[in-house]
Amino acid sequence: MRKIKFTLLSMSMILCFNAIAQTEKEPLKAEFINNIVVDGDDADWESAISFFDEASGLMYSIANDDENLYVLIKATADAAMTKFTMGGVEVWISADGKEKRKTGIKYPVPLSWEERFSSRDRNATREDVRRQESERTYKTMELRGFENIKDNTYKVDELEIKVEYSGKNDNTIAEYKIPFATFCKSEQINGKNTFAVGIVLNGMQMPNFGGGGGGRPGGGRMSGDMQRQMREMSKGYSFWIYTQLTK
Repeated sequence: MRKIKFTLLSMSMILCFNAIAQTEKEPLKAEFINNIVVDGDDADWESAISFFDEASGLMYSIANDDENLYVLIKATADAAMTKFTMGGVEVWISADGKEKRKTGIKYPVPLSWEERFSSRDRNATREDVRRQESERTYKTMELRGFENIKDNTYKVDELEIKVEYSGKNDNTIAEYKIPFATFCKSEQINGKNTFAVGIVLNGMQMPNFGGGGGGRPGGGRMSGDMQRQMREMSKGYSFWIYTQLTK
């Protein structure tokens, strides 16, 4: 994975840029915001700097209060938004600052093509199918490696760990609330310890139509442009952020 570290910019520069690409090697300071509501609306993140990862096309912000770490991820470009909902996003957290995919959340959780078609009731309407897919994708989260929480799939409102999605206003937004008690020791919540946060934008899963490679439903072969587009849409991206809390 590519290693990227960031430093905080001055407030005057915040007013000039909506999203800032960072290349410095100092960890960024999370914004201290004690009124974040995990509802898919980023209005309560207005005081936070929005950073940008060019390769994935994702914007993101990091914040904390006394008990929780918050992550906001936003996509505005069509390709990134499609991958967001059709491939899913993973957020990994390492309290010792190392790039380890041990403790993490997958959300949204899209159905695979096999699940999408094998689970359909032949008598179900299109609205029924969309509702079922939405329940799985946006109302469940997959958790791995958290303290005292079994690795499993949970409803988004079932635990103290919270996630929420919004697809309004031509943006795709996901918010994550992660209590410190679920992934680190109390002595690490000191404003000096560096946390590593990994963000993975999975590629869109492509259907396997059989027949080896260039086929498509109804026979025939895809054009070169369509094949390139599908390869790009199936490509995932990942990067790491290094952050220290604001106390």
